[in-house]
Amino acid sequence: MIKSIKNIAKLNRQLILLLSGILIYSLSAFAAITPYIVETKTLYFGNVVFIPGSCSMAYNTQVISNLTSSNICTSSTGTTGTYQIFANPNKQVQIQIKSHGDTGNGIIYVPNGELVSDFESALVIADTTKTINSGASGIIDITIGGRLTINSMLASSTPYSELFEIEFTEL
Repeated sequence: MIKSIKNIAKLNRQLILLLSGILIYSLSAFAAITPYIVETKTLYFGNVVFIPGSCSMAYNTQVISNLTSSNICTSSTGTTGTYQIFANPNKQVQIQIKSHGDTGNGIIYVPNGELVSDFESALVIADTTKTINSGASGIIDITIGGRLTINSMLASSTPYSELFEIEFTEL
């Protein structure tokens, strides 16, 4: 009979340790994080002919449309860029997606798209700051398409990987 009492005492001690571990974990869940961004899918306009012209990709359907008579985008669909911002829950986050201007090679990219949290959504307008609530999860999904313009002939054997910026600040 004494042996069974010792086992109960051990079980109670383990339960107390488990409960204190849960309490410490739940307190750490409320600690503020430094917001960060992750790319989940790379923006891709499909095959592009390097001649002057322009095309656009719809952020919601991934459908590509040529905007000029020279069909620079040969694919009918592309891949929208998707990103996730991880912020503190229920915080206002300012987000700006900047255009890529012609840096000398004749390539211009103007993004458009949508920001979505579990609280609200907002449309992306290039170079315009949007403020969105991060919601209960703290996660803001970004989906972008946009307009690609080539202003001059480019070397067909050269890969081009143009950069654009996503800036965000938690308020």
